[in-house]
Amino acid sequence: MKELLVIAMLLFPSGLWAQFGQSNNVQIIGGKCQLMDYQNKLKADFSVDARRTLFQKNWAAVMGLKFGVEYRRVHRLGIGVYFLNTRVFDEVFEPDLPGIDELEYEFNYSTIYYDRVLFFNRKWEFGSTLHLGGGKIRAFYRNPENQNDRIEIESQDFSTVELSVYGEYNIFFWLGVGAGTGYRSVLGAGSDLNSDFSSPIFVVNLQVKMFKLARSFYDESAKNEF
Repeated sequence: MKELLVIAMLLFPSGLWAQFGQSNNVQIIGGKCQLMDYQNKLKADFSVDARRTLFQKNWAAVMGLKFGVEYRRVHRLGIGVYFLNTRVFDEVFEPDLPGIDELEYEFNYSTIYYDRVLFFNRKWEFGSTLHLGGGKIRAFYRNPENQNDRIEIESQDFSTVELSVYGEYNIFFWLGVGAGTGYRSVLGAGSDLNSDFSSPIFVVNLQVKMFKLARSFYDESAKNEF
């Protein structure tokens, strides 16, 4: 718990703490923006965070979920959980495992994220996200006597730092599209694995805002929120 508190204090700008309960204005690109009442409060933040990343010069899919809170429309803090959604292989020679020339890797990690919205209006949003966390890389080889059986030979813990920028466009009040790019750095897993799993990331997603759409059936004001 102490570690989480320290990270949260580092992620939140000092000015954020001073804003609690004080002003209706937030700073965005272009100057100060006055918040509406529904924006100036704590909200749940949940999203599917899927992205493409490189492994050995090949594209791989990483699936993620983010759970957190949004404060004053421009600050989001929470936990992200990510895992490989594509099988990845590396051709290697293992002297301790005669006949094994290929390993399969699994890759998963969790982070604490801070998302700062830098600009927003009814149609557009731009921002930047920082992730700090860690996870595990596991390596397997196929059993020569049973091709359907995988045998784990090692696992390696690692730390990760990820920084990205993104843009979103709202087509309708309940439907949007987004794109982003950034870089993930993997540390502590050994030089080869650090290099293999440190990679640029690219995100293109479709945002279906089901809760907002459902609210609009009984609350017309939901259509005007952004």
